[in-house]
Amino acid sequence: MATFTDLQEKNRRKTRVIVVCFVLFFIWLGAGLDLARYYWSGGNTRFLQHYYGLFFRSHPQVTTGAGPVHNQKHFQPIFTLLVGFAGVGLAWWSLSNASENVLTAMCARRASKNNSPEEQMLINVVEEMCIAASMRPPKVWIIPDPDPNALAVGLEEGDYHVAVTEGLLRALNRDELQGVIGHELAHLKNQDTRLMTALTVLVGLAALISEFVSRNRYCSVDVRGGNDDDNKMGALIFGLWFFTVLLAPLATQLMAMLVSREREYLADASSAQFTRNPEALASALDKISSAVAPTALVKPASAHLCIASPTASDLSYDCESDWFATHPPIKSRIHRLNTIGANWKAKAAREAASAG
Repeated sequence: MATFTDLQEKNRRKTRVIVVCFVLFFIWLGAGLDLARYYWSGGNTRFLQHYYGLFFRSHPQVTTGAGPVHNQKHFQPIFTLLVGFAGVGLAWWSLSNASENVLTAMCARRASKNNSPEEQMLINVVEEMCIAASMRPPKVWIIPDPDPNALAVGLEEGDYHVAVTEGLLRALNRDELQGVIGHELAHLKNQDTRLMTALTVLVGLAALISEFVSRNRYCSVDVRGGNDDDNKMGALIFGLWFFTVLLAPLATQLMAMLVSREREYLADASSAQFTRNPEALASALDKISSAVAPTALVKPASAHLCIASPTASDLSYDCESDWFATHPPIKSRIHRLNTIGANWKAKAAREAASAG
């Protein structure tokens, strides 16, 4: 059976794979358009035979078994470099402000012990659970939403944030609140929020690029420079590029959803380990699932950051097979937590019996 350390390392491997996928996506975003331009401007469909021109741009012609090809057009990675630098720069700027942007979009405010007894209890619980999790306390925020929910954001220690709604503070008792805070701290400790915050930014970035491309329609490119084969190849590459860009928001959102669901189970188990009271988190999830109103202040792009789906889409077991579900079924999570609690009680009873 995999240990918590094994599962955490698995999460880190997933993070590296997803980062590589996004790098390749941005490379294709520019290179696909450059390749289409290359063929439309007279590039030869036998692309590899002209690869020589990438390194020796002054070469006047390339001779092959089919005869000499004069006035060869060279591949120029203009859009590859432009989109690459622009994408990396925008992603870096967005990620450097990601936590603040997410919390600002939810109208969150800093919690203070002087505001109310509920906020004082919340901050005390956060400090207690941080001791149990062996980590520095994050900044604590309140979201002015009546629906009970909670989330954590942050890319690295020192930039960690935990936010809960006003509805959560009113709905849960202290033990249940400990379970929820333990769940959110587990996301931080397991470095889930590093990936999930990054995915929130990148999903939005992909949607922005897709919207820009769909509105500008780069279909007016002059294709008179190439022959029929070149034009067909250019059209094929451009069509594939255009299709990829339009589907980018869907693909990135799907990636975020698939990663999010598995990490919710791990965070539940980690919370049980921190609190030694899995039934408390199970009871909190049951109360959260009983709320009828959606968490209105949580935007769809940030839904996977929450402890429960803001739209209550995780109330049915059917969401386990839904690729776009942000969370596993909440009833399944409650069942797993109650099973953990029952196993612990049975183990304690056996140990007490053997000691007696």
